[in-house]
Amino acid sequence: MVAAVRARGRSRLVFVLVPGLVALLGGCGAMAGWQLGVFNSDGRFEDVDACRILPDAATLATLVSNGGREPGDSEPRGFLGLGGDAQSECKWSSVPRGVDRPFRTVRVFAETVHASPGGSGPERAKEDLARWYENRVRRGSQVSVVDGAEKIYGATDRASYVIVFARVEVFDIHAKFRISNVVVDVSARTHTEPGEKERAQVVGLARNVAARLRALD
Repeated sequence: MVAAVRARGRSRLVFVLVPGLVALLGGCGAMAGWQLGVFNSDGRFEDVDACRILPDAATLATLVSNGGREPGDSEPRGFLGLGGDAQSECKWSSVPRGVDRPFRTVRVFAETVHASPGGSGPERAKEDLARWYENRVRRGSQVSVVDGAEKIYGATDRASYVIVFARVEVFDIHAKFRISNVVVDVSARTHTEPGEKERAQVVGLARNVAARLRALD
């Protein structure tokens, strides 16, 4: 009798533990598979290199004086280098520091979002862009919606720094959009308060970047 009760107890314990262990391993496997890129088949783009969609020097010459590409690796980088979502950045800055014509630096930041258990690549990218917009509005930022690409959101960041006895102001104009599973942030930095002309120039740059992204194989 005692042996039978113990046997039934062990059976119930196995019945409870095995499904739990399977579920845990399944969840870990799904997460690991996402990080390793198993779900990467969804979405138009695999991994976008930001420097491939940065406009050419002739186009950037109207925005940055004597500009050049900043050193640094633009290759897309995923989670711990294992795959999954990837980010890439490319900057073009003035060589004679301190010159804004009209910008000191332009920057392209591309995030390639792949499918995961949480949704398809394009769906997750759309949610990321909407979340960025909602966060900016919640913080009181002026965010405009510009026609072009699928949607281009425009915003301007302003920061002040005190160096010794001098106050330095920095302005970053952003134009952000999504194409399929890639979210791109095109920005330009200046130390002079920008107006509508400068914002229009950044939007124009974003349209150029969007066209180059669409042209990728």
